[in-house]
Amino acid sequence: MEVNRYLHKFFMGVVILLSVLTSHAQVDPGIDFDLQGFINQKITAGETNIVIPPGRYRVDAHNKTAHLYFENLNNITVIADSVEMICTETVQAIQINNCTNFTLKGLTIDYDPLPFTQARIIDLSSDKKTITAEFIDGYSTIAQGDKIEIYDPETGVLSTRTYYNATLKVDQAKRQVVISKNYALSVSEEEIGDIVVIDSQYGRKLPHAIIPSNCTGLILENVTLYAGTTFGFFEVDCSGSQYINCNVDRRTPATDIRERGFPRMRSINADAFHSKHATVGPKYIGCIARYNGDDSFAINGHYHVIESTNANVISVVPKGGDLFNISVGDVVELVSYNGERIEDATITAIEIGPAPSIEVKTMLQNRTSFRAAAADTYKASNVYYVTVDRSVSLPMGSLIASANRVGNGFEVRNCISGPNRSRGILVKASNGIIIGNKLVGNWGTAIKLSPEYNWLEAGSSSNVIISNNVITGCKSAAILVDADGGDGSIAPVGAHDNITITGNTISESANPGIKITSTSNLKLNNNTINSPTSDPTNKIYLRNVEIAESYDLLVHFECNEESTATELINT
Repeated sequence: MEVNRYLHKFFMGVVILLSVLTSHAQVDPGIDFDLQGFINQKITAGETNIVIPPGRYRVDAHNKTAHLYFENLNNITVIADSVEMICTETVQAIQINNCTNFTLKGLTIDYDPLPFTQARIIDLSSDKKTITAEFIDGYSTIAQGDKIEIYDPETGVLSTRTYYNATLKVDQAKRQVVISKNYALSVSEEEIGDIVVIDSQYGRKLPHAIIPSNCTGLILENVTLYAGTTFGFFEVDCSGSQYINCNVDRRTPATDIRERGFPRMRSINADAFHSKHATVGPKYIGCIARYNGDDSFAINGHYHVIESTNANVISVVPKGGDLFNISVGDVVELVSYNGERIEDATITAIEIGPAPSIEVKTMLQNRTSFRAAAADTYKASNVYYVTVDRSVSLPMGSLIASANRVGNGFEVRNCISGPNRSRGILVKASNGIIIGNKLVGNWGTAIKLSPEYNWLEAGSSSNVIISNNVITGCKSAAILVDADGGDGSIAPVGAHDNITITGNTISESANPGIKITSTSNLKLNNNTINSPTSDPTNKIYLRNVEIAESYDLLVHFECNEESTATELINT
């Protein structure tokens, strides 16, 4: 049986290979062009509506951190219809810093060499903890990092969940890599003939593709990314950005800039669209995020850890040791260590304090579940004394975040997410809408509202509408609204408030299709859950929830006694 499956995949691969070679009769790698110089000349001449001549251009980063760099520009529009920028180094594609009403339209971005490589599995150990793979023609033998994704060459989607903490041993002469996992999944579904995708680099490597920072009124329209070193569109400290019909997708062989022995399986290496600390949240309208190596759409801010409280003074350890982003006048979200959200407060003063106490440093250092920058919080050289407008009492390990800097006022509308290896839409903001989206083949939750303690990502959500979305083939809860405390407990009612979930259609996804905890004023109406892939009786799960309005419970709970549903809701 194993041999037959391998032969079937082999012959399918031959068919695809022939189509690839046929489609590459005319390969256009692009021409060298000083795109930055061209744009700068137009700006210097006083032009505010700059049109770039159509073409495929190879652009050098000129030893900078990005291939294109825009800073301190106001009311500038760059039109790049039928223009493709080929990034020639694995650093950022575009930086847009401190600009107001800056617009970029029509640009397509790719990398050559790519920031990832692909190899075909030629051997597997019996426990699947050791993989031998052969690099495919047209892809680099430079493989790096500890994350591997494995794709089915027939379906073009992931064969199994992503592996982390793998070690790589490359044989350049044989064009092979031996991958050693430090664990095996309970069900590891990769097979001989599958395609392994691994991060790569050329020259330097710097994360992310398009990075707007401190921008107001930014518009990116019809911008396409075929590759990116980490995130695709990654905005920081922006206000009122709009991303209209922007795409993150893998490139087809018909338009690829190199001949390859097998089509690309991945688009960018991690999140497609990511927003941090927006004072007015982004609008993602008609965007596509597919085959990317992590979440599709993410909106969030920072939590910082509370060392202690004394009346109206809070001693705060900044996330990551130095990522403090709270200012006088900010309204702050306050969350106890058990996940209970208490009444917001307003900051009236901030002072730099002494080094964190040994007790809190030890607590932070011993928290092995912290991820990314959160893991460095114990390294903080000082705390901040934050004075708020009322007395508070919170235990060590509680959280504080600027409620003004999490992306409130966001929209995710008429977008497509998936297939991708993680969540579809992950939001930690308020006063927003998630409407009319199509989510297909997300390996994590399709739509999620949730603060995340282990990432120290804020915040909780209020006044959010999740409506008329179509979710298919999600491998986790399709719609999840939840909150956990630092102690691991499910947060009490009220972490989230006034959440409306209505008119959504979920099919061929894991149950519970809708899972809600820690929410007050929940409105749950007219949702449909069809053909679940697990436990058909458990379509909706509620815990620590107060329902304001619902017509779904009798349809989807299928309880033998009404008291069962009531007990579950109020637990």
